[in-house]
Amino acid sequence: MSAPHQPTTLSNAGLGPPRRRADLTVLGQIEAQARTRITLTVPSNVIDPDMPPASLPMVDFRLHVMRAPGHVRDRAWRHLAEAARAHRGDWNLYALGVAYPKLRAQANKLTAYLAPGPAAQAHYTLAIEFLFALHRLDLTTPQLFPRLIDAAYTHASGRKRRRLPPLYDLDALPDDRVPRSGHGNPEHDAHLDDVNQETVHDVLDRLVTHSDRRTISDTQATLIRRTYLDGETLRHVAADLHLSEPSASKQRTRAATTIARLLGRHDLTEPTPTGPAARHHPPERR
Repeated sequence: MSAPHQPTTLSNAGLGPPRRRADLTVLGQIEAQARTRITLTVPSNVIDPDMPPASLPMVDFRLHVMRAPGHVRDRAWRHLAEAARAHRGDWNLYALGVAYPKLRAQANKLTAYLAPGPAAQAHYTLAIEFLFALHRLDLTTPQLFPRLIDAAYTHASGRKRRRLPPLYDLDALPDDRVPRSGHGNPEHDAHLDDVNQETVHDVLDRLVTHSDRRTISDTQATLIRRTYLDGETLRHVAADLHLSEPSASKQRTRAATTIARLLGRHDLTEPTPTGPAARHHPPERR
């Protein structure tokens, strides 16, 4: 009986280390430049004073900063931002390389549904806005890196470009541009006195009778007033009026329909003006 076949082991000779998949986006090319071209380093004691002294190139600095607690990350980014403000040039590129993972994640949100051209422009805009924030924001407040990312995303996404409604200084406008009330003097219209303070009961009384003609019966008016305005139950009011509850419900519905139609009549729902205003604004004739 022959021995079982053993699987063939593939040799790794000549294959070399596995290659990193290249990010060919704009931000990916910026990160590649920062990783391969610049030779700047940051001292390790910026991250941790107890670390053995060493010079950290961009990738090593990024790894340490990503794993550091918040206050350490703030200190590291403050150092990096101060260097970029003082020397610009490659330090700007160094900062973009350190921020690359988070910037790339934000770019994914911006470009999810964009064509290649607008997507590339969004990458450029995000990188530029990040550098603007790096050179502009207050470096002394906590959560520095999240604030840099948020500022870049806010401007790149257009949230800052949403227009607020226009505000006008009425005192500075010419007289012919000051908004006017269509019903006379707004100050007089807004003034409340004993004449024009009405209750819903007063409005109902005026709707029930207008032009000396009844629109609904006294029974219907009582049903509306006591159930809708005074909050009594329909069953209790119907019993007082010697009506069955179904009959009372039908009469109330019929009256409510009539009142709803009459509420469109401004000459009925609005009190007749008295005093000087009545002389200047006579009621419309219908």
